[in-house]
Amino acid sequence: MSTDRLDRRPRRQRESPDPVVRYLGDQQAAVMDLFWHRESGTVREIATELNKTRTLAYTTVLTLVSRLWARGLLTRERDGRGFRYRNATSRDEFLGKLSDELIDRLFDDFGAVAVARLGERLSSLRTSR
Repeated sequence: MSTDRLDRRPRRQRESPDPVVRYLGDQQAAVMDLFWHRESGTVREIATELNKTRTLAYTTVLTLVSRLWARGLLTRERDGRGFRYRNATSRDEFLGKLSDELIDRLFDDFGAVAVARLGERLSSLRTSR
């Protein structure tokens, strides 16, 4: 059975070379990239920056930022009538936590089968080098 059938992500997301895009999707990854390169930003500032390379409505950017905040990837503080957001972790820390979560979920869901398959994969990597 093809793993593509089991993976519900859009093909473009699934085949991206960037692991952040593969996990978050293109739009949320673009927002996080801005926060990883900036100290902080409001939704308006992020929308303005994003719209230099794509066209997104303010409300779409608000939704993206809100979802990233709800996932714990952004922190926020009051700034006038709105909020100023900051990244909660660096890109490397995010990838490390994501890797740990995926490994834990793999072992929780598949136990000894996952351990055996992982051992087989590691052996094949060593022999192919």
